[in-house]
Amino acid sequence: MNIDLSELTDGFSSKLKVISYFMAIIILKKKKKELFIFEKKSKEAPYLFTDLCLIKKFKVYKLKKKPKSVAVFNPYNYLANLKVLKKHYNIKDNERFNYVSELSYQNYSPKQKIKNKIKKINLPKKFIGIHFRSTDREINIRNFIKKIQFKEMIFDFHINHMIKNIVNFVFLKKLSKNVFICSDNSFYKKTAINFLKSKLLINSVNSKFNKNKFRQTNGIDFITELFCLSQSQVIISSVGGAVTNSAYLISKKKIKIYKWIDVKNFFYFLKIIILCIYWLKKFKNFLTIKII
Repeated sequence: MNIDLSELTDGFSSKLKVISYFMAIIILKKKKKELFIFEKKSKEAPYLFTDLCLIKKFKVYKLKKKPKSVAVFNPYNYLANLKVLKKHYNIKDNERFNYVSELSYQNYSPKQKIKNKIKKINLPKKFIGIHFRSTDREINIRNFIKKIQFKEMIFDFHINHMIKNIVNFVFLKKLSKNVFICSDNSFYKKTAINFLKSKLLINSVNSKFNKNKFRQTNGIDFITELFCLSQSQVIISSVGGAVTNSAYLISKKKIKIYKWIDVKNFFYFLKIIILCIYWLKKFKNFLTIKII
């Protein structure tokens, strides 16, 4: 089955989601377990699935030329093209399709080079994943009105608050002192490790960051952190998002997820402000489209 990911420019986790749709079709319709994948690098997804991952029980082939595909997904047509895909393959049981699609995440596996890297980290049997999401989810006082584009976003000072108060949260919830720290931002990762190393037992990937790029981490480090997160019992994330959700679905165990923006404290009102601005922007765009 051909999968064209060349127009999917909104992050690596989106590739996992779209591929899972095609895996679900193959499983439900009992088709040959072969995937022919065509993809391109983009600003938000600067690495390729076929370079970094395998799919258990499936043969994956990397295509050099754009193939014919039933549905070509992009950041703006998920729902419409998912309907096209289901109609083409006569999928009528949406609940069953969603279940198989999500379950198929457990077939994702890193390539051997990354498996070896994960093994060298020597993660404990029980640990907490701490995930600081920055990049397009971080805002500050100067730009927050302009930059808010998701329902779940976080101020820079709120991330710093998370770093300074996460130990109290861990003790309050009676969680393991073994932690795995990861982030898409070198500053927050280093700050967290330095602040927490005397209080918790730290595990992490020795990531290489390129601060001149939108995605600071490289593909190998990103996938390493993703699959390490999937082995945790609990994930504490600044905002959650697609990476945390992917780790949850890849895991064969039920991971408890806490989002720092949902923790009831003085900063909770910031979430209300962000949601209000988000929905006002949505309403404004709706009115603009109606007028045009």
